[in-house]
Amino acid sequence: MSSRRTRHRMLDVPTAHVPRRVLLLCTGLFAALLCISWSAWRQSIDRARVLPRRAGHIVRPDLGLFEMSNSTDAPHPILAVIARAQRLWQEKLDVQSKTLQAAYGEYVRRYKRRPPKGFDMFKWCQDNGVQLLDEYDQLQLDIEKYWAIDPQELQKLQSEVEKGRETFTLGKATASANMSVVAHNMSPGHMEKSGRSRANAQLALLEKVSQYFPPFRATWTTDDGKCVSPRFFATWEMKDAARKAAAVKEYIDPSTIKSPAKGWAAACPPNSALRHTDYSEPSQSDVAGYLHVTPKSFIMDLRASMNPCVNTDLVPLSTMGDHPQQPRPDRSFFPQFARAKTLLHADVLGTPLEDALSEEPDDIPWEKKKDHRLLWRGSTTGRGSSQNWDVWRNSHRMRLAELAGRTEGSVPVLLPPTNLWVIGSKIKMVPLSQLNTLMDVGLVDAVQCDPQICEKIKQDYKIKERIYPEKGKQYKYVLDVDGNSWSSRFRRLMARNALVFKSTVYPEWWTDRSMPWVHYVPIKLDYSDLYDVLVFFRGLPDGSLPGQDAMGERIATAGREWVDNFWRNEDVIAYTWRMYLEFVRVMSVDRASMDFALPP
Repeated sequence: MSSRRTRHRMLDVPTAHVPRRVLLLCTGLFAALLCISWSAWRQSIDRARVLPRRAGHIVRPDLGLFEMSNSTDAPHPILAVIARAQRLWQEKLDVQSKTLQAAYGEYVRRYKRRPPKGFDMFKWCQDNGVQLLDEYDQLQLDIEKYWAIDPQELQKLQSEVEKGRETFTLGKATASANMSVVAHNMSPGHMEKSGRSRANAQLALLEKVSQYFPPFRATWTTDDGKCVSPRFFATWEMKDAARKAAAVKEYIDPSTIKSPAKGWAAACPPNSALRHTDYSEPSQSDVAGYLHVTPKSFIMDLRASMNPCVNTDLVPLSTMGDHPQQPRPDRSFFPQFARAKTLLHADVLGTPLEDALSEEPDDIPWEKKKDHRLLWRGSTTGRGSSQNWDVWRNSHRMRLAELAGRTEGSVPVLLPPTNLWVIGSKIKMVPLSQLNTLMDVGLVDAVQCDPQICEKIKQDYKIKERIYPEKGKQYKYVLDVDGNSWSSRFRRLMARNALVFKSTVYPEWWTDRSMPWVHYVPIKLDYSDLYDVLVFFRGLPDGSLPGQDAMGERIATAGREWVDNFWRNEDVIAYTWRMYLEFVRVMSVDRASMDFALPP
């Protein structure tokens, strides 16, 4: 696949903040607008800045959601959230640093300290077309707590981590040495084979730049199973104390800091919703019941929407539901890298490479794809330790299969706009038997379950045939959901010229380097927005009202271009390189000597 470092294509949608008289005029002149060029649409978008208060839609930054208003003056909520995302993405592109001096200043502004030694990798990034040169906030979130631990203590903790089960440690003893696997502790068989493969992939990724790395040791967990891959868990009280201590350059002993909360809630602030929610006795959720919840809402901030502290249903509905009273907090902040983690875990989020850089032959153009349904296939990963049937049925994959198999009852669906300047939102009750004709969704196998649970799954759910890539490319719409942890399919799906629907509770290295509604469509974990979003693009199943097919094509195209321009081998190298620079400095007994200084 060639790398096309072009300016990122923006979606041509109206913004919600255009003055009302203009909206009314545009509605009345819709036929004329159809003749206007796309550049004229962009000029209208450029005049937009903020959503007007009178529009009525409610922005919930705490939940990461955009709540729909029933106001007749409000624009269609999906149009509004797309317009907002488009504006934010363009702003992010526009403010990226253009010089090393500017990047240095931006680093200091964001993180209140000097960059790490080796920060002049900025030049390598520029020479290799890395476009998002300032977006490393995820690394700071993960590394910051270590600044509150004495580096000599951190090195002792590092030695403990290296002895942990299912781990490998990468590093180099001297600056001139090659990077290699310097330690490992993996079970014979599959775990050792997969662990060595993952370690070798990390080494291969950095082979051409490893000479720029100082001596270091970094331990990775090889497991990816159901929230235990990221092994380390810290209470909110521990993290809060660490933030405060790091700000004034002091050290703490996390083992002395206690929390009254237990389980997942212990990682949340004292006044958070999860601290006051009891999941000790799991119960079966009403899969279709979520579709009737009002007001309707849509994800606008993917990271915020993944926060179980405020979105408490994420615990029973995700892989966390397999361990409702787990985990217990560790005594300190152990320095370990994980390929995936929830927002509640304390590991350092790394860059998983499984299927992440795979290439596929050029895909079928959007207009030539023969199947207009939403595709998903998968097994019952994401559960495993529980023998409670309600816990199994609550899992994200089981609920999806159950919902797609419903043939009785009707649910309220938000109708798609009749033109690009529609005002007001209309709801219609649509039979599930019709809505599910828009999807080709199903389980292909029952795995990770006791024999009796597996047998019940096969009896209660229709097991479907697998869909292999050549056939999968024929679908316009594809759904990507979590398995045991993050989905390794995402990049491959994004490269298919298909519109990717993404449902997840796992932030990844690319999360802050992409934009939902510009490159892909975010879907809530309870699937309450799934039919609304699908109908928006696909139209009603009876054909009485068409969807925004052209807009779906433009997002699909933008997603493919994003992969080509922002998820290249060079982009992953840059992120991983910066990650190790931050880690090496915080592990150093002389941290000040590991600061970067601008050349005179």
